[in-house]
Amino acid sequence: MVTLSIDIGNTKIKAGIFIENEITETFVFDKNEIGKIESLVRKFLPTHTVLSSVGETFVGLENMLAEKSKFIKLSHQTKLPFTSTYQTPQTLGVDRIAAVAGAVGLFSDKNCLVIDMGTCITFDFVSDNSEYFGGAISPGLNMRLQAMHQFTKKLPLVSFRLISEFIGNTTETSILSGAFFGVVGEINQTIERYEEQFGPIQVITCGGDSALFDKHIKRDIFAAPFLVLYGLNKISSINV
Repeated sequence: MVTLSIDIGNTKIKAGIFIENEITETFVFDKNEIGKIESLVRKFLPTHTVLSSVGETFVGLENMLAEKSKFIKLSHQTKLPFTSTYQTPQTLGVDRIAAVAGAVGLFSDKNCLVIDMGTCITFDFVSDNSEYFGGAISPGLNMRLQAMHQFTKKLPLVSFRLISEFIGNTTETSILSGAFFGVVGEINQTIERYEEQFGPIQVITCGGDSALFDKHIKRDIFAAPFLVLYGLNKISSINV
């Protein structure tokens, strides 16, 4: 069985080829290059395709995938490898659903906290008996920088760059410190609060900004940049 998993995010598209549940190829391209997916279909001839999109619907793409393969578009109504106590499943982001499915596939016997660091930062907790509880959503790094400029009269719009000093000695470095180390503190305190409630947990990180923060997390982590793709493949495999 050859499966093409497709994750359409806010700015990037990730795709992965799975052969008998083993990932063999990964691809990352800009959202305006969506036509590249058809090229992947022609090249790899997947028997199964699975898609998650956090934003708009791509009718032409979905029709093509359905014509060429057994196609699943992920939604809250799709059969999942975990149970859920989330009270508004219809509003739960498909990227969060897929990431949790990926965590269950990798660590089915552990309490897992998935931290996805992209446009927003999401925290999602799934227990060692594969029960999804929910989590949190907060602004991502660049969103924080943009908000400080947009909602004040004098703070400049700062492009992110890594700084070595915790204490900013200019307005620019103060903004960068506040945004970056604010996220660091949020992540570490959130992990501590989950540990207080549930005991030992496996922390899994993913998302475009995760590499910036991984070394600042005060716990052993499992970095999984393609966690959503693994989760999509897991979901596809139980919907055959």
